[in-house]
Amino acid sequence: MKTRTALLALTLGLLATDGWAGIEEGLSAYQRRDWPAALREFQPLAQSGDAVAQSRLGHMLLHGNGITKDVAQAVKLLTEAADKGDALAQNTLGGLYFHGNGVPRDPARALILFSRAADQNQPNALNNLGQLYFQGNGVAKNEAKAVEYLHKSADMGISASWETLGIAYWHGRGVPADKAVALPWLKKAAERGHLVAQNLYGAALWTGNGIAQDRAEAVRWFERSANQGDPASLLNMAHAKFNGVGSAKDVETAYYYYILAERQAKPNDKTKYTEAREKARQQVTPDQERTATEKAAKWSPRPQAPGDASDAAKTDKATESAPPRPQRNAGSGVVINRDGVVLTNSHVVKSCRNIKVSLGEGTQILAASVIARDDVNDLAALNTTLRSSDSARFRDGAAMRSGDSVVAIGFPLSSLLSREPNITAGVISAQNGLRGDKRHYQVTAPIQRGNSGGPLTDMSGNVVGIVVSTLNAMKVADNSGAIPQNVNFAIKGELARKFLDENKIAYTTNAPGPALSVADVGDMARKFAAYVECEN
Repeated sequence: MKTRTALLALTLGLLATDGWAGIEEGLSAYQRRDWPAALREFQPLAQSGDAVAQSRLGHMLLHGNGITKDVAQAVKLLTEAADKGDALAQNTLGGLYFHGNGVPRDPARALILFSRAADQNQPNALNNLGQLYFQGNGVAKNEAKAVEYLHKSADMGISASWETLGIAYWHGRGVPADKAVALPWLKKAAERGHLVAQNLYGAALWTGNGIAQDRAEAVRWFERSANQGDPASLLNMAHAKFNGVGSAKDVETAYYYYILAERQAKPNDKTKYTEAREKARQQVTPDQERTATEKAAKWSPRPQAPGDASDAAKTDKATESAPPRPQRNAGSGVVINRDGVVLTNSHVVKSCRNIKVSLGEGTQILAASVIARDDVNDLAALNTTLRSSDSARFRDGAAMRSGDSVVAIGFPLSSLLSREPNITAGVISAQNGLRGDKRHYQVTAPIQRGNSGGPLTDMSGNVVGIVVSTLNAMKVADNSGAIPQNVNFAIKGELARKFLDENKIAYTTNAPGPALSVADVGDMARKFAAYVECEN
């Protein structure tokens, strides 16, 4: 590779002949994952300033390969190597900045690092840029440009690029739709374990679109993707088993797949998947329904870690892999001005590749980006195009007292419950949080996973805090023998306002007014309580 040749030429004048041999021996050990041997060779070379050794040793420290994991020291070595032009270090450091792992999250800096590595044809960096441009994640969406990058990384054996190229040609994204071109990419990616490619290739076999129809073979690909948790493939398996097409008819197994498909369904597809399961339920006996439900309760996805075959990429990929399939989680937020800025917890969005917000069930889902974050106080502000007619108002004037009534609004357990804002009432039970933390109120309003980032209001509907956490009841019970009830916390409104002031983000305040009912406060808060979805 061009990068390594240049780097070795630069370092040759600094190293004795034994140093050159050390690099080669270290890289050989690194490729075969002989970490003790690699460590023995790289440590002295890294101390002398060799960029290749610093980069690989940084990787070993980052992952704890043959050495105690030390992210801070890994970042230091990777930064030094990246500054000297090492492409592997540039790509890896870009990933750390993109996700905020060991360094402050900085997508702009990540993009620069990915670009520098891609300019040297580093395979993973080319793939990373391709994926970002294809998704419009942290950069203006440009599918045609994405395809250019993805072709380069695909030719170097990056299977994640095979899958995305297959999707691009199948749907005509950035290139003219061409099933004949799409199918070889999809098949290669499917064979390597990528679940979307497995589903699309199975769909082509099922319909005979661009390939000889073979529904039995299609079912085999749907099953592989379904085992990894792909909702579309789970639904396809259910249909195949229910109708006895491409597979023996088995309504009990079909109902089992319908249950799993509904569980894994994306929010926008949930209603359709539920309707399909309900129709199937009418065709099974109570015993079949019970057996399928019990079996489904024990199921969990078994993701297959895709491998990559290119010999050219092996050294650079010995301890890294293509970006993992996105995982989703969710929280809540508060629309705090007419410009659509949403305030939430930092931990809700800290590792997000994509952030989406809405005002709940049935409302438009919009993309969002982080414009300010404070990890210490667990606050983040999101830029959105939400244009709610009613934004939140922070309480001004008389301070909240212990015993004052409050209402918490949020979207808890969104994978199980609806996207309708959940309204719960309680009181401020203490002015300080866990271990006397003065930043927090302790409140009795019940909250669950997913409430984080949502508003806590007074009985006039003014925001007095941002919900942040609930005490782990079972952990406390293990330690003390007593299960605590309704021990929850919220960041005080004064701290949230300070965060907004420091970042020059506009908001409004309002003096306490007449006390309203919990239902009336809920009606007010529904207009500014946001659902925040994170894909990481």
